[in-house]
Amino acid sequence: MFPSRGMAASQSRWSHRHALFAAALLLSAPAASAFNIERSEARYVDKHFRYELVVTLDAPIDRVDEVLRNYADYPSLNHRILEAKILERPAPDSVTLETTVEVCFGWFCRNVTRVERVQESKYTLLAVADPARSDVRFSETRSELSTGHHGATRVKYVTSVVPGFWVPPLGGRRMLLRTLENETRDLFMSVEQKAKDPAVTTP
Repeated sequence: MFPSRGMAASQSRWSHRHALFAAALLLSAPAASAFNIERSEARYVDKHFRYELVVTLDAPIDRVDEVLRNYADYPSLNHRILEAKILERPAPDSVTLETTVEVCFGWFCRNVTRVERVQESKYTLLAVADPARSDVRFSETRSELSTGHHGATRVKYVTSVVPGFWVPPLGGRRMLLRTLENETRDLFMSVEQKAKDPAVTTP
């Protein structure tokens, strides 16, 4: 028994619609490993402004690590970072880094400088500020990288800061916590974009 002409046409239309629907799902579905925030929490505890971010970047771990260690290029990662320069490298796995960032409370902005000792280990950076040379009383930042699924990179970033500069008593804490959260997210989105590009090799 052979299908009728009408039945064949109906099956053809159904197959066509099914194929279009499947294609639409594929096109609209986001990449599973693209910038995916697992945890984002900003808190004020005992005079410390703390922020923790756990995020998956759609980029290979070695490239993410390379971007994070290119300290002089930090201003390209976030517009609030005005300057970043290595003052010295006292050991092969240690860097003294000076950064200047713009911190704003509404219309009032000021530049904040930190001089940090950055300890480098495999896929981990630990930066501790020198209060005597910085505009902070305390600052410690740790970033750890691990391999995610399908060549992605999982980042755990934790920072804790006690400002040595004036923070407005009315709404200042909330604004600074929001700045920590937003600017850190933007920075790692830029890291992801840069890390997707192949490394530049010099002849």
